[in-house]
Amino acid sequence: MSLRPTIEISRRGFLGLSVASAGLVMLPRRAWALQPAGKPAAGAQVAAKKLFEWKSLHAKAWAAIGQGGNTLVISDAGKTLLIDTKMPVFGDILRREAESTVGTLTMVLNTHHHADHTGGNHAFTKDLPLLAHKKAESRIAGQIDRYIAGIKSAVGDMTKAQPAERELVADDFKKLHDRMADLHVKDFVPTQTFEDGHELSVGGLKMKLHHFGPGHTDNDAVVHVPSLNLVHTGDLLFHKVYPYIDREGGATTVGWRASLRKVIELCDDKTIIVPGHGEVCTKAALTEQIEYFDRMCDFVAKQIKDGKSREDVAKMNPEPYDKYNTEWIRPITLRGIFEELAEKK
Repeated sequence: MSLRPTIEISRRGFLGLSVASAGLVMLPRRAWALQPAGKPAAGAQVAAKKLFEWKSLHAKAWAAIGQGGNTLVISDAGKTLLIDTKMPVFGDILRREAESTVGTLTMVLNTHHHADHTGGNHAFTKDLPLLAHKKAESRIAGQIDRYIAGIKSAVGDMTKAQPAERELVADDFKKLHDRMADLHVKDFVPTQTFEDGHELSVGGLKMKLHHFGPGHTDNDAVVHVPSLNLVHTGDLLFHKVYPYIDREGGATTVGWRASLRKVIELCDDKTIIVPGHGEVCTKAALTEQIEYFDRMCDFVAKQIKDGKSREDVAKMNPEPYDKYNTEWIRPITLRGIFEELAEKK
């Protein structure tokens, strides 16, 4: 599919929402952990300390895990793609650390619209092309309030950080807080969109962007780099954490599992998989995610048959997933499955 320019939409007003209610999913690592600098690309400048843990997955690929959705950076022949920009307060930090680790960025991509994957877009859109699925565009434009709320909440929570950690982020947080009034929808929405699939080049690397239909959302993009045997699933994969079911965003566990089966077809046993949340993993994790939904749907179906209400089910913590984090997502997951199954009756 060819790429098309996006439309510009006016900014919406503020809402006083918490980070969680704003849809900013912090999984699974603590937001304030200092990390040693990663190994730089040739000529790159490296800061003494970094907020993110930069993991080298390949000579041409690095991942920053946690603090929102997992970020993947792919670089070849002077061209560098960054995938997913985390929560709003981390956008400027993410860009600075990515460029000090890998080199100058040339393109950005969002795997879907959720604010913990698109919140940092404002740090990139002023001078870089940003790609996302066509259906993500209006959803990103409609959540400016969530981005602003996330900034306010994170700045307020900064006082809970340790002094050394607070020092690392304080300047960036303050600068972003001071310019909140200048943030508009255009700072977050993609500059280019694709629909049912797109081939993309980063230097000499060819990659494919897949959209398999509604799953975690109605705009999920899977990034496949065949020559690196590397896949970024976006939030189609929550590795050993509760999967966030956003029914308003188009989530369906039936479609989600169908999409995962399509992702499995892209993989072999050596494929490196960057999930939306959780640690870097292999193809086995995709099968585990399908099994999770199979078992949880069976569990919830039994509760419905036994006359349990949606809120009864939301309070449950079924095995073998009772040790999954993050706790606040679990009732959302169970409510989502309950509602989907109830609609089929």
